[in-house]
Amino acid sequence: MSVKKRLGLCVVLLSLGASLLPYGNAWAQLGGVDAEFAGAGARALSMGGAFIGLADDSTAAEFNPAGLQILLRPELAWQVTHTFDRREEYLPLTSPTGRGLESPDQNEWTTPSFVSYVHPGQEYTWAISQLTTIDFDHHFSDEARNRLLVSDTEATNNAFGFSVATDIKPRLHLGVTLRMNRFDYSYEETQTVDFKGSITERTGYREFSDWSPSFNVGLLWRATEKWSFGSVYKSQQTVETSDFKTRLPQTFGLGAAYHPNDELRLLADVDYITWSDFDSAPGDDFHRDDVMRYHLGGEYLFRLEEDRAWFIRGGYMREDSNALFYNG
Repeated sequence: MSVKKRLGLCVVLLSLGASLLPYGNAWAQLGGVDAEFAGAGARALSMGGAFIGLADDSTAAEFNPAGLQILLRPELAWQVTHTFDRREEYLPLTSPTGRGLESPDQNEWTTPSFVSYVHPGQEYTWAISQLTTIDFDHHFSDEARNRLLVSDTEATNNAFGFSVATDIKPRLHLGVTLRMNRFDYSYEETQTVDFKGSITERTGYREFSDWSPSFNVGLLWRATEKWSFGSVYKSQQTVETSDFKTRLPQTFGLGAAYHPNDELRLLADVDYITWSDFDSAPGDDFHRDDVMRYHLGGEYLFRLEEDRAWFIRGGYMREDSNALFYNG
């Protein structure tokens, strides 16, 4: 089990709520998004998410499914994520001047976020997995002298995958993960107005769910005893209702792993993520740029006894901003 603490960028689902309800507020448009396109697992994430060129455990189902073919025995992995979502919230009502102010805000929640089982075979290896790529639970309140605005937003996207990997050549492997994605979203907003002692309350609620397919395909080339290289493509996912349609971005990734000896591994990955595909409010003048994400990591094995060992792992990840920009 791994518990991962994240500092949130995950406001974009608020903009979904603002666009779906007719009296949504402008503050909701300017968020980022937090989605687990970097993969899962304590080992890989502790190395900065650099794992495409190594992919030698059951989390390869998400990082690079080609790596499943090098596993020798069945593996079961699972992960629980605890999220700390902290940000400066813009409060348009809460201000003596009526111009609004920014205030620190925090939400936190815990969810089972990843599970996988891998079953190796002689010619093929198969795996089943589930990854929570979006997990968002946000409470917002804003109060003026005679007005109170309260909103609650929840959104999840669960990717259920079936993976198959095989050998193209003795040291060249191919893997594919087929996914069915379940997206669930709800938004509730309540405005309470006190006008000369007369209290009026207005509530709006919107929810929807959608199933949609996507896939990952990966290659792993163990070029020498010391070097291995990987590549992965993760397709778009479309979220659609009768009056709303958007696409979660696609990802292109390359990775390399260097093993100078039996104790040390050094890893580097780079991803290109097409955030310009994602539009939470079609028709407006806001957009996102495509971004690059960089990963560096490594692990070192300390052998204590013949059957006991410790690993020290570390890593670094940097991603360009995927925030909304005004283009009007």
